[in-house]
Amino acid sequence: MATPQTGAGDPKRSLELLWREFGPRLSKPGPKPKLTVDRIVEAAIAVADREGSCFGMRSVSAELGVGAMTIYRYVPGKRELIDLMVDRLSKIGPGAPDLGSLDWREGLELVAESTWEVYVDHPWLLEINQKRPVLGPDSLDGYDFVLAAFDAHDLPDREVNLATTAVMNIVTGTARQYLIRDSADEQPETAEEEWWSAQGPYLERAVASGRYRRIARFTDPEAWNITGHDAMRYAVDRFLDGLAPRMEASRRA
Repeated sequence: MATPQTGAGDPKRSLELLWREFGPRLSKPGPKPKLTVDRIVEAAIAVADREGSCFGMRSVSAELGVGAMTIYRYVPGKRELIDLMVDRLSKIGPGAPDLGSLDWREGLELVAESTWEVYVDHPWLLEINQKRPVLGPDSLDGYDFVLAAFDAHDLPDREVNLATTAVMNIVTGTARQYLIRDSADEQPETAEEEWWSAQGPYLERAVASGRYRRIARFTDPEAWNITGHDAMRYAVDRFLDGLAPRMEASRRA
């Protein structure tokens, strides 16, 4: 099955739906619409959370309790709906702190953690090819929020963009390694714990053979006990360590 991606549908329709608050407000005579675009997006996210990115539009209709064709009166199809769903998950929650009031490092750490949590809650996002993003109001609100971490610093725009992108790439890359779900088309025959348990005896004999001298030096069993969050935070923290001298040098007096 093809990988869903953003920007795969009609860009004009996606943008009209994303930026509908800036469009003409047309009041049509007749009964009140059964649905809203927001309700459809929320329902589609709930379905994708259960079924993954390859969900069907019929599942969304069923989630809303409407006929199979009803939602097409509001959104052209799944490709445009994917654009709206991805944008919605960039939404900044009402309790989010002002990053401009935090130290730059605290701000970027918070961004990394909150992005990780989005992937934990919605792992199907990792299945979406976002090479061609369709930027809507929630995406821009989210990015504008992140940029507040740099408010107290004089850095070139391109460098700010690169630093922000680096943090997001670290989180997304690690999440894709640890959080992406098993394929619905080719389900593994064993659970993940079973799989690692089956490898254990082979790995023990291999290391005991003396062939893998450096691996044999690992004597702390906790060395192998690494979670996805551990890996993400190590990579983000080391990147921020490297960024620190540049940030301190650019701090406004």
